[in-house]
This record gives sequence, C-alpha cells and structure tokens, in this order.
Amino acid sequence: MPHVLLCEDDVHLRNNISELLRAEGYSVSVSENAAGAERELRAHFPDLAVLDVLLPDGSGFDLCRRIRKSYPKLPVILLTCCASEEDVVFGFEAGADDYVEKPFSFRVLLSRMAALLRRSSDSSRRKEVGNMTLDLEEKTCRLSGTDVNLTPSEFVILWELAGTPGEPVDRESLVHALWALDSPYVDENALCVHVSRLRSKLGPAAAALRTVRGEGYVLEVDRL
Repeated sequence: MPHVLLCEDDVHLRNNISELLRAEGYSVSVSENAAGAERELRAHFPDLAVLDVLLPDGSGFDLCRRIRKSYPKLPVILLTCCASEEDVVFGFEAGADDYVEKPFSFRVLLSRMAALLRRSSDSSRRKEVGNMTLDLEEKTCRLSGTDVNLTPSEFVILWELAGTPGEPVDRESLVHALWALDSPYVDENALCVHVSRLRSKLGPAAAALRTVRGEGYVLEVDRL
C-alpha cells in the first residue's frame, strides 16, 4: 500500500484529497505547513509527497528543495495556483517531478501519482514489452534485436507508454513527463512532433504506437 505525504494548508482541500486517497487504497500522512511535513517525513517516510506551493510558513518550492537534498529519490508533486511557464520551470528546478494546477480533477492527480510511483518502484529499471526492451539507466531501446537511436524526449514518451502497455496514456501526462525531463517549454504540438519522429524510427513496429482519439496514445504489445 503506497504511503503519501500530503502538505496542504486549505483544510477542506486537505481533507477531501486525503479521504479520496484513502478510498483509493493509499495510506496518507497530512500536514498543514512545511514544518509539519518535515516532521512527518522523519516519522513516516512516504513513497510520494504532494506539496502545496503556498504554505503559511514558507514556500513549497523551498520545502521541495530541502526534501530533494535529504531524500533525492522521493517523488514530489507540487500543487499550485500559478502555472505560468516561469513558475513551472521554477518548480522543476526546485526538484519537483511533476506539478498539478489548481483547480484540478482528482482523476488527474491520481494519474500523475500512479505514473511517478511506477517509475520509482521499477527496481530493474528495465521494461520489456513484446520484442522491445527499454533500459532507463542507459536510455536505450532495443527492438527485435536491433538498437533504436532515440532522443531523450522520444525515450521518455516510449518509457511512459511502456509502463501501461495496452492502456492509453493521456497527452497531458506525456507533456508533463517531457517537462520533467528538461526546462524548455513543451506543449501538445511539440508532443505530436516527438511522437511522429518516434514512429518513423520504430519502422514496421510504428503501428504499435497508436493514437487514441480524445485521450492520448497507447502502446499495443501484439504489434511489437
């Protein structure tokens, strides 16, 4: 059962999120400020932290930096009302793995959390889908015994899709995965370009990377 640290000063939002997470099977530690979050970290080390940016005793950005220094592998999601390009880049530079803009749907938050937990729990750092093998440490892709030369962005897209083969991954989640990779701005148009180039490199296996209208993309195992 994954354990989540939730740091949010709005009591109603904090209670709603924590109740919904528990209903989904998570265990949850809650805090209304940065000091409390750091106490909870020491007492109950979580699998993932969800932090509000605007806290009564400081900035969620600063809290994220302290967490990253002490717990470099802990996945961190920032909750923010400020989703300008500058703020988002600032959050990633502070060490966040992802951000969710308020107001948000609980389904989106769950999706982002699940994606980060999948990445952090992948002890082998390898994924094998059909005839494709992805190595996260080496950032390599091998398809039917042949190496496929991918850019970092193309690898990230393929890695995210390989995490849930046969199930669609929404465009927004893929865009945010690319955001976490680097600081330059990435939008859905850029994502489409990366996917198009990725398909061209997959050759006959390109049919495995299918567009799901209104949702995103899916990697189909039986076509690899």
